[in-house]
Amino acid sequence: MIPEVGIFDYILGLAYFILIYFFAYAYKSKKEETDNTYQYFMYALSTKVFGGLGFLFLSVYYWGGGDSFSYFNTAHDYAIFFLEDSSQALDTLFLSSKDMNWYKYEWAFNRHHFLNSPATYTVVKITSIINLISFNSYLPSTLIYSTLSFLGVWNMYFVFCKLYPHLKKRLLYGFFFIPSVVLWGSGILKDTITIAAIGWLMYAFINLVLLKRKKTKSLILIVIATLSIALLKPYILYVLYPALFLWVQGNLKSLISSNLLRKLFAPFIAVILIMSSYFLSQKLSENAGKYSINKLENTLEGFQSWHTTVSEKKHQSGYTLGDTDFSPLGILKKIPSAIGVTFFRPYIWEVNNASTLLGALEGLVITILTIWLLLKYRLRLFRLIYRNKDVLFLLLFSLIFGVVVGISSYNFGALSRYKMPAQMFFVVGMILILDKTNKGGIEN
Repeated sequence: MIPEVGIFDYILGLAYFILIYFFAYAYKSKKEETDNTYQYFMYALSTKVFGGLGFLFLSVYYWGGGDSFSYFNTAHDYAIFFLEDSSQALDTLFLSSKDMNWYKYEWAFNRHHFLNSPATYTVVKITSIINLISFNSYLPSTLIYSTLSFLGVWNMYFVFCKLYPHLKKRLLYGFFFIPSVVLWGSGILKDTITIAAIGWLMYAFINLVLLKRKKTKSLILIVIATLSIALLKPYILYVLYPALFLWVQGNLKSLISSNLLRKLFAPFIAVILIMSSYFLSQKLSENAGKYSINKLENTLEGFQSWHTTVSEKKHQSGYTLGDTDFSPLGILKKIPSAIGVTFFRPYIWEVNNASTLLGALEGLVITILTIWLLLKYRLRLFRLIYRNKDVLFLLLFSLIFGVVVGISSYNFGALSRYKMPAQMFFVVGMILILDKTNKGGIEN
């Protein structure tokens, strides 16, 4: 069922729009007195807000359906349940989907199959709380979602500006001006929450490891962000945490100033980080359901099969990488094709709808920049990447994650949502490579 967006919703949406911008401008004006990074605050906010509105208009008036409606409609009824019986509703808020007796509640009775997924139930709970604030109106709820997503991404951008203060303007393009990331990362979707959580996680890690500040706050944010991603898309953490630990290892020079101590402790730290990454992945995997490491091969195969079926039956934009064996060796063989489809496709001649055109234009720009870098630096490019540990981390995560989503999506529409973290990190990595004066040591 498509949520109604009538005159009341537009009036209420306008009120929330004004309210958000009023507080944002006041906050920006105060912060800009001590940090000129905030001169871009309102521009960045506007990309997310208008991205959310764009997603809403496309969902309601063009696509006429989608996961966003399912989340909102279920949360709509859940919010009403909150108002009718707040004590019982609060009890259910802290229960996992496997502990719920769905038949006991009228709002959930006909949706128990949908709510059985822990990730879905988490999104519904978050949306229901937002709906209570937005008077159960789809437009204001979307505006709140896009604002919350903005806060996570802004803080990630902010700490990168601390590392590269001369790149404040260019970094905006990587974090806030990739059209598909703005569109799919600003509506009522799982992806909006996960991209915000990744932003907070990166903000906390950089504060803790490189900037050495706000340690207590950063540790709390790391826990909250990790749990949020683990509940929604735990497979992101299987790639992100190992890459983060390697990044920490690569930044030992900033952590341990003494050359002697660094050489003595480097092997032990490397072992500790590798073991920590392994045990963390195993722990996250225990409650990850179909996303557990042991089931990941079957899950990837299931995603591929489902998205292929959707493409064929609903005439959506599908793609193929040929027959895929989901064993480690089979995936290894598909790495070049998976990277190609994630970052450089769809090609212009594969376009058959508006959203595919957006992806094709982005892919064309990234292709041109990649070819230009390869021609300019040739084999020296790999040495330049290795010398800058931030770039190495960004590209390592984006390429590995790009393989995972490229090999499992088989549908350009689904891929455009799944690849957002990889696409953002890849573009930011290229911006750092293109920089001629960054402190990471990339040379002419």
